[in-house]
Amino acid sequence: VVGPRYIPGAPVETAGGDEEVVDGFAGTGWAQNTDQVPDAARITPPVLPPGDGGRNRVELRVDLDPGFELGYLDSSYHDVLIREPEPAHYEVELRDGSTLANRDFELVWRPVPGQEVRAALFSEQVGDATYALLLVVPPSVASAGRRLPRETIFVVDVSGSMSGASIEQAKIALRKALNRLEPGDRFEMISFSDRAAALFGGAVPVDESSLRRARTWISHLEAEGGTEMLSALRLALESETPAEPEAGAATPVGQVVFITDGDVGNEEALFSYIEQHLGTRRLFPVGIGSAPNAHFMERAARFGRGAFTYIGKPEEVEERMASLFKKLEAPQLTDLEAVWPDGAAEVWPDRLPDLYQGEPIVVTARLEVLAGEVGLTGRRGQQPWSMKLGLAGGGTGSGIDKLWARRKIAALMDDRTLGAEEAAVRSEVVDIALAHHLVSKYTSLVAVDVTPVRPAGESLETAPVPTELPAGWNHEAVFGSLPQGATAGRAYLLGGLLLILAALVLRPGRRERVR
Repeated sequence: VVGPRYIPGAPVETAGGDEEVVDGFAGTGWAQNTDQVPDAARITPPVLPPGDGGRNRVELRVDLDPGFELGYLDSSYHDVLIREPEPAHYEVELRDGSTLANRDFELVWRPVPGQEVRAALFSEQVGDATYALLLVVPPSVASAGRRLPRETIFVVDVSGSMSGASIEQAKIALRKALNRLEPGDRFEMISFSDRAAALFGGAVPVDESSLRRARTWISHLEAEGGTEMLSALRLALESETPAEPEAGAATPVGQVVFITDGDVGNEEALFSYIEQHLGTRRLFPVGIGSAPNAHFMERAARFGRGAFTYIGKPEEVEERMASLFKKLEAPQLTDLEAVWPDGAAEVWPDRLPDLYQGEPIVVTARLEVLAGEVGLTGRRGQQPWSMKLGLAGGGTGSGIDKLWARRKIAALMDDRTLGAEEAAVRSEVVDIALAHHLVSKYTSLVAVDVTPVRPAGESLETAPVPTELPAGWNHEAVFGSLPQGATAGRAYLLGGLLLILAALVLRPGRRERVR
């Protein structure tokens, strides 16, 4: 679900006063293009007002073949029917057949509990090429390991789009996070809307006084204003990195926990900033609410070399924050690498992340021939770890080539974000997308209706389709009486009206001539 986004920047207008045309389209959204979000009018579809929702429904069916038996399978936010037509093969569909399109669908599955890392391999032959999918699943039971001291910066979004259930979930999440801190750790708290503000002005040691101040600060958080996320990233990532430890002491782990719904339009600028200023830290986005910006969250976690956590309802906060902190405290595998036969494989992602509990890693590869084996190496705690899988002994699947192509396109778009020449990136993306029949930034799918329903001389018309307001959102808090989105537009309007009133009061009186 795509929720309303905050659009930063100054409006961009042509000489005639019309919105700037981007890629040949002016857009039909409620926001005007700006210098920071030149396609704002295309990414802000109209939203149905209160009392007029319920038009948009969706049907969904999932065919799940994980390669091993599952110990748990369920949907977090929707009632579903689950069937197992054969061992380790599952079919999932909505119990009512369809549902309102106002919140994300999340399907959660876990293998039968165990203490070992598991892996499964699937392949698909498409034309002359062979595609492979490698799934690496962490243990269901976390391995015990030494807890390292941490320096954690908590950043929380308090903009207008976080009003209602989202800000309350964020407060609960922050309180749970404080409970996981231990003596020897350091922490800082940052909030942002129109601007960012830090509680301490730098990371401080965990003690009774600092925790008491932090809890009081959390209780006073309120959601209003715009979503100037870049200012918060600057405050978090440009602060001093964790200090070097004394001889024999463990190196503090620098982590940024970023709690937000992510509903902004300038994602590319944010990704570039994270890549350039992350340093040795890890970024862990926490998506709050019924419709967080998953595109931003997932790519921010990838650029930040961390993991994305989603909290969709208050009852999940304790469990998912505890799960997040288990990830922060003890990765299951680090320095993970995959070695393919003879190196003759184009693999995406080309750099594997750490393996965290509850976060499987999916690797896709394009091979010349399906022969030999793939080796996995890494470190589990302080010990070396390895595993091998035969390429020819795995199962088969469909759509693996498309997943590989999507991963490659995502990597190319990351390169574009970091400054690669657009013409070169566009050419390569178009070739891949057309070959694999994928929608991308530069390609679309076109359906041709051969049945004429319009007179040949009549012009075509485009009409935007209004979307549902995400579940739990407050329409008045996001839009107010004007189509501004989660911005401070009403405050600026009020200020302008006050200035006009002051001008009228101070204006010299008009004198009438008396005859």
